[in-house]
Amino acid sequence: MQVYNLGNMDCTGVKPNVCTSPDPTRYTPQEWYVLYNIFAINQVFLSLYQAIGNANTLASERVGAIVQLLNPPTTENVLANDLLAALSVGLSLLAGPAGVFAGTLVRAAQQAPNAGRILFPVGTTDTRVAQWANIANELSSVVQNYQTQVSDVIPAINNDLDTFLAFTGNGDFSVNPLPDLSEESDALLQGLTTFIIGKALDANNIHLSRAIDTNVQELQQSAGDELAFDTGCANDYDAKGICGPYWYDGTTRTTYTLNDYNNMAKSYHDQMETMFGNWTTGDLLFAGASRCQASGGLKDGNLANTIINADASNYVTLDCLSSAKVCTFNPDDQDVEREFTDCDSQPDYVSKGCSNECGDSSGSVFQINVPNGYIGAYLTGSSANQCVCHD
Repeated sequence: MQVYNLGNMDCTGVKPNVCTSPDPTRYTPQEWYVLYNIFAINQVFLSLYQAIGNANTLASERVGAIVQLLNPPTTENVLANDLLAALSVGLSLLAGPAGVFAGTLVRAAQQAPNAGRILFPVGTTDTRVAQWANIANELSSVVQNYQTQVSDVIPAINNDLDTFLAFTGNGDFSVNPLPDLSEESDALLQGLTTFIIGKALDANNIHLSRAIDTNVQELQQSAGDELAFDTGCANDYDAKGICGPYWYDGTTRTTYTLNDYNNMAKSYHDQMETMFGNWTTGDLLFAGASRCQASGGLKDGNLANTIINADASNYVTLDCLSSAKVCTFNPDDQDVEREFTDCDSQPDYVSKGCSNECGDSSGSVFQINVPNGYIGAYLTGSSANQCVCHD
């Protein structure tokens, strides 16, 4: 920019109030267009830098609350770089006008790998670990590291012609007013908190379980007394898509639940209400994990193969952020050995038996203990000599 004698203006990094919009009367239209895009890139990433800074305290508070809610083992480790990657992909979760522009950044980053690797540090080689006991403290360093990387994006774009054209060629930065991302801290954190929840569930041996082509609320309303037990879904789903211990994905007609392999009688209804009301969504946690599993994107529970895509309309899809394992209930066979089609059965599945209230003293009724949130063949097809429970 010094070629155009801009005096003390400095648009080379994150420096508030030193990069201002060029005066169109001083330059040819072509010169002004280039200069305005340099200015615009600086301002957008400055506002993103500020949003990340605003997220610093919130990140520690939220992750501390997640750890308290789900109580993962304190000595389990999380890769620090995965936390950084999860925070960075939160950019692609922005909604509304900010989300449209975030789609621009994601798409441009795909076309400009040098800048993309800085903006979305997925698959890098930092293997430093953070234990759950100290994870809230670790996040401060993670947030600061991402601020530094966002600052480094500006010269990476402006100093390389191909990268500059990838970000500006579609005219996305030639708008006025420019989008301000500085107030988008909540949305940025959603990627991080979704990842943390998935890792906490996995550390506690809690799996995401699903019933494909099943709407549990329709099942409860149509079958009613014919079901082996009340699912808790006689009424409609709430605003978060929850009824009883279930979350329903209406797009794929799949019902999900959380199954605790250490305590299969436990309902996670209250925990889902808290998580989906504050930190993540059912689509990100449940459906995102299923999409990731189907694509083969997630390896060993880390983000090395996270998939981030933005199409021509800037619609962003993000899979593999939720790292918890997904298991599919066996819908057709009453199989005492096979609870799922793709996972090992829980230790107490069927074999534990039920309380004295289930069955009779003669022993003629076979007691079948299934997990809370179960949606398999024993729910819909138990016989007269079977007593199905989840206690």
